[in-house]
Amino acid sequence: MANRLCRPVTEVPEYAVLNVRVPSNKTYYAGDTLLVESLDTDLSGNFSVFTPVEPATANLGQQMAIVINGGFEQLADGRRPEGQPDYTQYSYSAGDVMTVIVLLQGLTFEISTDCIGSGTATVGYSIHPVNGATKMTTASSTPAGTYSAFNTLALKNFRAGGLFGGTFISTVVARVKQPTPAA
Repeated sequence: MANRLCRPVTEVPEYAVLNVRVPSNKTYYAGDTLLVESLDTDLSGNFSVFTPVEPATANLGQQMAIVINGGFEQLADGRRPEGQPDYTQYSYSAGDVMTVIVLLQGLTFEISTDCIGSGTATVGYSIHPVNGATKMTTASSTPAGTYSAFNTLALKNFRAGGLFGGTFISTVVARVKQPTPAA
């Protein structure tokens, strides 16, 4: 089973931390990238919970947000964790409110390689959102017109928690870089 870890390792401005409600028929995990623009109008009197839009060619030039680990959510098999859970296996299901961080230039994150959909994590490579997927990809360069991308600074290991405390998760330390100009 995948161990999805995504956590900031630098101080994050409060205005960059948002709450997003998972739409029906969707499941999200730590490390997923989403566009967050609109307040959730299904919540009466809401002023702080947003709705997500998944990456698509039309919005890759806009500022994305990334889902971070937070709280005790639901495991892939539907159970709520007990005891010392392994929080890297949590998922956010329809109706859950999850925490995302807007990808501001200069923020640095530790992200498990299980959060990367394709490519091999390599120091100096780009990690960026792609059309039609919430998991990012890694490549030697960032496609033109991509707003939210990371530069891989280091490869690390993170000690897994819970029952799996004796194992390690492969991670990258990556910093949000300047937007790539359109071609």
